[in-house]
Amino acid sequence: MKTIVLLDDLTINQIAAGEVIEGPASVVKELVENAIDANSTRIEIEVKNGGKTFIRVSDNGKGIDYDDIDIAFERHATSKIRSSQDLSKVLTMGFRGEALASIASISEVTLSSKKENSNQGYTYTVKGNKKGIIEECQCQNGTNIVVKDLFYNVPVRYKFLKNDNSEFQKIKKVVIRLSLANLNISFKLINEGKLVLKTSGNTKMQDAVYELFGKDIARNLIEVNFSYQNMEIKGVVGNSRIEMPYRKNEIFFVNNRSVENEILSNGVEQAFKGALKIGKFPFAILNLEISPQLIDMNIHPTKKEIKFQNEEDVFKIVYQAVKEALLKEEFLGKDETRNSEEIRQEYVQKQESYLPANYLLKRIQKSKEEKSLEIKPQIVNTKNKLDYKLIGVVFKTFIIIEINDELYFIDQHAAHERVLYEQVKDSYNSGKKPETQMLILPTVLPLKPAEIELIKDNIEIFEKVGFQIEDFGNNTIKISGVPSIAYNLDSTTIFQDTLKELTSFARTTKQEIENKFIATVACKAAVKAGMVLTQKEIDTLIQELWSLPNPYTCPHGRPTTIKYEKEELEKMKLRK
Repeated sequence: MKTIVLLDDLTINQIAAGEVIEGPASVVKELVENAIDANSTRIEIEVKNGGKTFIRVSDNGKGIDYDDIDIAFERHATSKIRSSQDLSKVLTMGFRGEALASIASISEVTLSSKKENSNQGYTYTVKGNKKGIIEECQCQNGTNIVVKDLFYNVPVRYKFLKNDNSEFQKIKKVVIRLSLANLNISFKLINEGKLVLKTSGNTKMQDAVYELFGKDIARNLIEVNFSYQNMEIKGVVGNSRIEMPYRKNEIFFVNNRSVENEILSNGVEQAFKGALKIGKFPFAILNLEISPQLIDMNIHPTKKEIKFQNEEDVFKIVYQAVKEALLKEEFLGKDETRNSEEIRQEYVQKQESYLPANYLLKRIQKSKEEKSLEIKPQIVNTKNKLDYKLIGVVFKTFIIIEINDELYFIDQHAAHERVLYEQVKDSYNSGKKPETQMLILPTVLPLKPAEIELIKDNIEIFEKVGFQIEDFGNNTIKISGVPSIAYNLDSTTIFQDTLKELTSFARTTKQEIENKFIATVACKAAVKAGMVLTQKEIDTLIQELWSLPNPYTCPHGRPTTIKYEKEELEKMKLRK
């Protein structure tokens, strides 16, 4: 008796469906991608019960010939490729050749289509591999596909579907991403008879973002346009005002196909490092144009994951593109000298030399991607000074200045903390001898054994920021010097506070320990809220902050400055 047999077509198609069709959102994705490849300019999606019982995708594309309707439901049927060589260079969306066959094997599918130059449309129904006959029908130009009762004959798969709302949210995510990748197409999504979203298809990214994500995000976008070797990346990112609680608004495309990839995500997040609060994520919509021969999109059945031939180059272009875009963003007004091409190029070149060569392999290294320009306080006046009008200081905390038609509230503590952080980090990374204030009388401090060991393990970090300490025996240490920026602080307090912070993040990577340690020292040494500053001190702080390439937040992610444009204030109707 034979133990190995050939599977029937229905079983084969259902297995393929299990790989390709994860749920209603997968059906929508496959059908919409086919509509996109049909040169459509309008695509409408309607769903009911989260797509479980009803999905309709209609387009105004080129339609399907009568002779192609039946074969479109065969496995591996496609108009996109002719040989294995084409797989490495195909740029269209729906080239898999299994979508319609797979969907029809687990649902009832009715296709209606009409070519533009034809007087007659045709309709065809397939249910669980049982084919009907092609019949004439009256329909508009393009293709209309209705999918009913998904997984009706695969109850095990149906059981694992989520509730209607959860499945619809997946569908909505798919439509949003396809809309952003195809700005020349007008999309409409209808759920339970109600219009959920609609895009104009006018090719403008900002308009699409407004339509899909709202006004607040749309008005805080920064354009990204960058080329590197044989790659190009375009799109938008939100400025430092836009902070997301999750990564789900980091949206990536490769050759206009939506993908998920850790390299792309890491590149964006590294570029934003220090510009957002800790635990927050950037808003980004980026498309990477790259030769199809340098990628593999077939590592996942649904093609949502991607593998790059040269991951380091991909990380570099994403990081560089976003970082340079952020540098171009206005911070303190529209003074053209602030972000001059010379300053930006100097910073970008310096950043490139610090890009981690083994970042993608080890994920842990002593990276210097946030290293600022080597600007010392004493040479600030050799640069172009910021022209501003000081309005005053409120609550002994917020400095208010006016630049052109914009008003700025500067948090004196956060701003000074960022300035000190850049100075200490510059000295730390340069390998120069740190600036240390020697104590007239050394401090002897008793500690716990675990704290002594922690200090010994990280003694280099203490010394490189300016502490001079040594083991004094019997679980005590002697502090002979502290960082010069903290000369006016109690040596015991600054050391203990820094040690306490070190204890809280001692289990993280060496790079994170260094950054957080330096940030802690800067925080403790910075002027505090409530301290009264002279006008000269205020000017020095503003000019030093202005000269930094990354002045948006303190090292812990808190904003240093909030900007209000004249138009915003006028909308508040403060005037009669």
